[in-house]
Amino acid sequence: MFMKQLFLLLASLTLLTACSRPAEDQTSATSASSTNQTTEEKAMETVFTGEITQSVISEADSSILQLTLQSVQAIADSEKIVPAFETDGVVLNVPIEKLSTEPDALTVGSTVTCTLKGLPIMTMSIPPQIPGNSIEKVELVAD
Repeated sequence: MFMKQLFLLLASLTLLTACSRPAEDQTSATSASSTNQTTEEKAMETVFTGEITQSVISEADSSILQLTLQSVQAIADSEKIVPAFETDGVVLNVPIEKLSTEPDALTVGSTVTCTLKGLPIMTMSIPPQIPGNSIEKVELVAD
């Protein structure tokens, strides 16, 4: 009986030891995972320029600037999203805090650069619309 209990105890300890990982291995695995995720997000980043044809503060939410862009050209587009904007343009629903300038500086005829996060959410409307949570930043291009 004693041998049987000793065998079960040793087997349990062996199993527990084999299944556990040192804390530093878990930390390095977590940091490697977050580094890979950041690298993937950068690789999926979409950057394009466009000319403003309309700039309106949203009536429903005054912290949102609605920009309508035409003449859209890709700078970085790993997901091939920008061709959907080239014919009919795109509407950006930009939170004011994601603008690199004051909303009043964004006038009709100005050119902006827009950076989108990862694979953005987009409506199927014409022109497509992109919500603020998919927008990283919008910057005015100096003339």
